[in-house]
Formats: sequence, structure tokens, C-alpha cells
Amino acid sequence: MKILIINNFNSENRLGGVEHYLHELIQYAEKNNSDYIFKWFGKDKIKTNWVEKIYHKTITQEIIREIESFQPDVIHCFSIGAPVTPHFMEFAKSKGIPIVFSFRDYYYICPKNYMLNDKNEVLHKHESALECILHHQPKRNILFDTLLYLKQSHHKSIIKKHIDYFLTPSENLTQFVSKHFKKEGKTLANPILIEQNQNSNSEGNYIMFVGRLVPEKGILTLLKAFQNISKQFPNEKLWIVGDGNQIEELQIFIENNELKNVSFLGNKSREELHKIYANSKFSVVPSEYLEAYGNVILESLAFGKTVITSDLVGIKNEIEQYNVGLTYSFKNQEALEEKMVELLSNSGLKSELENNIPNYLVTKTFAKHFSDLVNVYENLLSRNR
Repeated sequence: MKILIINNFNSENRLGGVEHYLHELIQYAEKNNSDYIFKWFGKDKIKTNWVEKIYHKTITQEIIREIESFQPDVIHCFSIGAPVTPHFMEFAKSKGIPIVFSFRDYYYICPKNYMLNDKNEVLHKHESALECILHHQPKRNILFDTLLYLKQSHHKSIIKKHIDYFLTPSENLTQFVSKHFKKEGKTLANPILIEQNQNSNSEGNYIMFVGRLVPEKGILTLLKAFQNISKQFPNEKLWIVGDGNQIEELQIFIENNELKNVSFLGNKSREELHKIYANSKFSVVPSEYLEAYGNVILESLAFGKTVITSDLVGIKNEIEQYNVGLTYSFKNQEALEEKMVELLSNSGLKSELENNIPNYLVTKTFAKHFSDLVNVYENLLSRNR
């Protein structure tokens, strides 16, 4: 079976979780199952104007030529919208090729993607264009937000018309997509993308955060919590891995408040990151927007390290079900402090959470994920025969 993967960016641009996942998916298929041949179409990170964001004719024609050349049995779309626009779908459907769409975030529900209004309330429905443009986070200006909404709505109508099946990593996102797109689909949770290592330093030397340094990731809330934690636990350290446009603001906060035990490590290679996970005490994921899943949580757990996460990550229900970490109400600094104190002062609780991790990880293997994925492909093909 031949599967054409279509994504905004190509395999040379390992920009985020989607690209890393696709790289691992193709490698796994090549190593373990020659019956499935994946080909990845994506572009370099390029600038596009608003016309190209709405309809990129050149790239659409490239994809059509790729379809004619590769002749896939299934097309599987991931993060598309710019520079790749969904207009190729009409051609694919004219050839009778089934299309699977993996929704990896909330963009095609709300183009703002945070799923929060300007009162910091989580959105449980999304129906009004005016409400979205004026009152959903993040807000830039009326013109930009209007164009963004129009672009998303246009693409959404094309996707809704042409896809055959959808996948999402979390139940909450599945419910939204099912309601908005009226298509068949299911939740297929993310697998672990790194080799499990349960033999890492059991105690650890520092608390860690991994992710983009942007306001929606909640790092400032984490720093404020750690500021108070440091008074009770003066020897504790916080390591922050990643980069982003908020770094200057975060560094100024540290300097103004004379926080001595916070280190910014910048971006790290996968190998370097593995060593950092292995020697940590636990991870904190203080997200302040609705995340579809939370891969850094899986990575931390793969090294036997428990986590504290806000209640806005899609993996929250799994964390609570398997009792492998602690959750708190997003933006609630005091609640975050309480959870951090619990793990720092209660070794019994920390050990209990860590001991539960192996039973959870057996449900997250790439082998199981791959099997579930190709079953989707097979079922779609059998319907089309």
C-alpha cells in the first residue's frame, strides 16, 4: 500500500512535534513493514502573502503532479494551511483516492487556536465568527483576525467536503471535529517517539520545562511559582529547555527577582534532551491554552519521570486515569506551587506516580500506534473496492 503524506513542511524541516512524528512514522514503516510505503510531501519554510495563504496555486499543482507520479492508495494530511493549501483535494477525490486528515490542534475549530476567550474561559463551542474575531485569544487586530478567520473558513469548507476520515490525539478534540465536520473518525493518541529508559537517575538534580518560550506555554507562571518554591527549597534548580520570543521577558523577570537557580538551556538535540530528561526530578507543563495532547509529557514519562501539568493538555485524562502525574487548574500559580511542593516534600507520592508509569507506557508503543493507523487505511481501501 502506498500512502502519500501531505504536510506544510518537508522532512528537512523538523520544526515541531508533527514533523518529528512523521519522521519516526516513515522510519518505523521502513524498518518493520515493507507492505506500507510512505512518501512525504512538504515544503521548505517559506514566506507567503495573503493570496498564497488562501490559495497557493503553484504548490497545489506540485501536489497534483506528485499524486499522478506516486499514485497513492491513500492520502494522509497533517498540518496544512500555509504554504500548503487544501485545493489539491478536489483532484484526489476525482481519482477516487480516500483522504485521511489528522487534526493535531484546534486551528480548524477556532483559527485563534487557543480555545480561550478574552475572559480566559475555555471554549466549549465555536459558532460565531464575530465572537471569534473580537473575543477569542490571541488577538492582534481586526484586519488580521478577520483575514485569518476567512482563510480558515475557506479551507475548512474544502476539507469538510473532501475528507473521508479523521484522526485526533485526544477525545476532546475528536468531539469538536466530529461536530464541525460531520465525518467519521476516531481518537488515535500519540505514541512515544523516544526509546524508553527506566534506568535513569531516580532522584534527579533539577525540575525541568521543555517547550517553546512563548506566553501561551505558561512559563512566567512557572517562574513565579518557582520564586516562592525557592524560599522553602533554596537548593532546588529549574532548567528551561527551548527558545522563543518570550525569552527576554523571562530573563528580565529572573534578573529583577534575583532568581539564582534558573537556567535557560536553549534548544537541544534529541540526544542532549534525553540526557536532560534522565537526570531531572520531574517535568512541569504549565500550558495556558488548550493543547491537543502534550508530547513532552510522554517524553518525560519515557524516562520514568513524573509530571505536573495544567488541565488544558489533551493528555490530562490519561495522566489522571493511570495516576502517573499531577494536574492543576491553568494559570493558578498557587495550585502549581502546591503540586510542586507535594513532589519535592513527599517522596512516597513521587515514587508511587513513578511506579505507575511502566503500566501506562505499554499502551503508548509505536508498534500499537502503527497497527491502529494502518487498520484505518485498510478499512478505507476496502470500502472503495
